[in-house]
Amino acid sequence: MDSKIVLNVAREEGRSRLKESYHNAPYKLTHYGAAGLTDHLEMIIMSASPGIMDTDYLHIDVCVKEDARLKLFTQSFNKLHPMKTGAAQHTDVHVQVGGVFHYIPHPVTPFKDSIFKATNVIHLAEDAILIWGDIISAGRIHMKEAFEFDRLHTQTKIYRKGKLSFIDNQFMCPKSQPIQKMLFFEGYTHQATFLFSALFAQELKHELDEILTAEYSDISYGFTQASAEVVILRALGNDGELLYDFLHMLGQLCWDFSMHKLSEAKNDSTVEQLKVQDRAEVPDKETEVAVVAEKKTIRKSKVEKATGKKGLEYA
Repeated sequence: MDSKIVLNVAREEGRSRLKESYHNAPYKLTHYGAAGLTDHLEMIIMSASPGIMDTDYLHIDVCVKEDARLKLFTQSFNKLHPMKTGAAQHTDVHVQVGGVFHYIPHPVTPFKDSIFKATNVIHLAEDAILIWGDIISAGRIHMKEAFEFDRLHTQTKIYRKGKLSFIDNQFMCPKSQPIQKMLFFEGYTHQATFLFSALFAQELKHELDEILTAEYSDISYGFTQASAEVVILRALGNDGELLYDFLHMLGQLCWDFSMHKLSEAKNDSTVEQLKVQDRAEVPDKETEVAVVAEKKTIRKSKVEKATGKKGLEYA
């Protein structure tokens, strides 16, 4: 079955609002909780199907317009049933100037003999912010189906201003790979990936260096700065719900960090605009030239503040 989900979010009157949505069977797209309860928009993808069947194809199309903010949730674990041909999912994301997109779905659970490919193509404007995650299970553990799936391929590409800034490509084939050993699952049954992409990613990395210092008995993780604008974290565990909660904790941390940075940039921009207005009251030619130059600087102030070296002061 071919299915499609379309979600278009725009900012109006200080709030992020749903401007366009589309879904067909077996999926449903609806508000997560009470609509209008927050300045950002929260939506959830629901499904009436027991899972993804052979030859199923799902296309998700998300557009977060200028200065809009979206949190997208899922209803439950994504179950991949036994297959002969395979199923696929493709996600297109566009986040425009000043936009923020948060998406951490439930874990993918591949049944025995399942074949699945998921591709994610994410286009970010220069100062857009992305908070993204995914979790892969070894299979139905209690049904003795750990690593009994046929093939699982996930690929995520992040573009910023049209230029590829990050790619994550994982191909898993238990029949031909030592998937339970080093560099794969290493004895665990679940693997999680968390991505944060923003112009101030380096600042976030410094915060994580101080915050994520504890060792967890049920989770093994590591994180690094994959590029100037991307921080990636990998985690391994034996409980999908635990990893899901762990990623959402990180997601909320990154969300709060981002809101602080956006508020900081907005306040600094307002101060600069007031300085320009004060100068504009002086009619001499030299000041007029200075005003024009400073206006050009203000257009880029948001980006410049985002790439500054100053860390959080409220932590």
